[in-house]
Amino acid sequence: MTHVRTMVFAALSVSMLPVAADVGAQTSRQLSPKAAEQYASDSEKAKSGDPDAAYRLGEALESGRLGGLKDLNKALLFYRQAAAKGHEPAAARLAQIEADLRESDKNQAPPSAQGK
Repeated sequence: MTHVRTMVFAALSVSMLPVAADVGAQTSRQLSPKAAEQYASDSEKAKSGDPDAAYRLGEALESGRLGGLKDLNKALLFYRQAAAKGHEPAAARLAQIEADLRESDKNQAPPSAQGK
């Protein structure tokens, strides 16, 4: 029964998240029942330490597959969790994102700070 409640809660929570649409209007897009079930299942598995589930959640949050929700910070948390358990694709993705963020930060620094 707890699993069913978790699935319903996850589906409702994700379906009510705002998604940026054309011209900046806010809409919401519902997950399909299958996607909501997969999200709920992966969430439970990730909490239990499953690195594959954590990686899938990281991918979904990075890409916006969860009803348009993109959250790179949460994606990084899931990638780190999976990488800590030896998940090589998660470690590779984590390294790439962190390198991209460092490069982005470096490019946004004031010109006087870039040479230091």
